Amino acid sequence: MVHGEGVAVQVEEGPSGVERLVRSPWPRLGLLLALLATAIGLALTGGVDAVEAAKAWVADLGVLGPVAFIVLCAAATTCFLPVSVLCAVAGLLFGPVLGVPVVWVGAVLGAAGSFLVGRGLSKDAVERLAGERMASVNALLDRYGAATVFVLRLLPLGPFALLNYVLAVTSLRLRGFVLGTGAGIAPGVVVYTALGGTAEDPTSPVFLFSVAALVVMTVVGAVAARRVAKRAAGVEPAPQETA
Repeated sequence: MVHGEGVAVQVEEGPSGVERLVRSPWPRLGLLLALLATAIGLALTGGVDAVEAAKAWVADLGVLGPVAFIVLCAAATTCFLPVSVLCAVAGLLFGPVLGVPVVWVGAVLGAAGSFLVGRGLSKDAVERLAGERMASVNALLDRYGAATVFVLRLLPLGPFALLNYVLAVTSLRLRGFVLGTGAGIAPGVVVYTALGGTAEDPTSPVFLFSVAALVVMTVVGAVAARRVAKRAAGVEPAPQETA
């Protein structure tokens, strides 16, 4: 608040550096590309032995390996670690076939945990972190209900963890949140996990197909995000009841 001669001017503070990192898709994309580049580099420079050693260590854990990764994935999700990176790691350690269900279960459990934790957070704090997205999500939920979650989860490189907390301070029920999240993240989980599982062989058909699928998902997601934003802007918020 800035006071002049009899005039008070409200000055809006811009988002902090941490808030911008949480909202922006570029850090998530950068982490995923760095991880894939590291895996490819290891394969090309003879470091594949280290990757195989990590796989063997996980395999020696037996059923505890996937269980431990599910717990780790769930915890990491609540701490804003990108799900795309977790998918790539799961694909690298377990392969695409086992990696997909492992990381999917972990991500859904982590999202549900974040949602429940978010129920106890201050709505003002979440709105501050989410910025303009809060109003857009509320407007879409008012009109389309839980189906909004499914559509938002389909968008690649979206702020997965942030959305968990945003939806927690709305009227959305846990059941609708879990169903929409589980269905919406499935395509992305398959693509990202396949990328991680085949990163050691970047010329394989599966890796090349996954890269192509990621490009298509990104382009389609960008178009869909624009349409969702425009539709949200055109939706009138539901009237608030007064006591």
